[in-house]
Amino acid sequence: MMSVKTLATLLFVFTVTATNASAREYRFFGYHLPAPPAKGSDVDRQDFTELHQYQDERTPAECAIAQTESHLTLEDAFGPSTGVLTAAEVKKVKFLSFRIIAKAAIAVLYYKTKFKRPRPYNEDSTLVPCVQKPGPHDMAYPSGHATTGYALALALAKKFPAKSDLIMKQGLQIGNNRLLGGVHHPSDVAAGRALAVQVVNHMAI
Repeated sequence: MMSVKTLATLLFVFTVTATNASAREYRFFGYHLPAPPAKGSDVDRQDFTELHQYQDERTPAECAIAQTESHLTLEDAFGPSTGVLTAAEVKKVKFLSFRIIAKAAIAVLYYKTKFKRPRPYNEDSTLVPCVQKPGPHDMAYPSGHATTGYALALALAKKFPAKSDLIMKQGLQIGNNRLLGGVHHPSDVAAGRALAVQVVNHMAI
């Protein structure tokens, strides 16, 4: 599984690169992300090490949960079946969730089209996803699920502060489930979370 140290390292790489390496920074309507790790770089190799660890340790039950999030909605991610929000709370933030999902999707599509990073299983045939594979033209970087899930979590934590810890834990797990499922690199997920912060800040929620 992705260690705290590895996640911290990835987030540090994204922060430093986006802040100090403007020549490698890609901006889009106020959002910015660095390019994905170069093929064969230390971070790229670490991505595949982490993915093989997920594959070796995942259980059928974990894969089944990850599969329920393949087509991410507010209900799938944070609804009553997850034990995070009640049906009444979901109804209260339904429209807000539509706005967040739409904003995140536009930003993610831009960067996926820009970078065209292949899915990990298309680069390493020994990685076998245990969730539905995205379409053949759906690129990897950044992770749309990580972006959307974390953006929703950031917004929902503000709306329901008493549940903020539970909500943020679930927001992180959505990205982790894409690693467990074998359809994203860890750096895709880290980039998605970094983009999610920008999406929510841009919306001034």
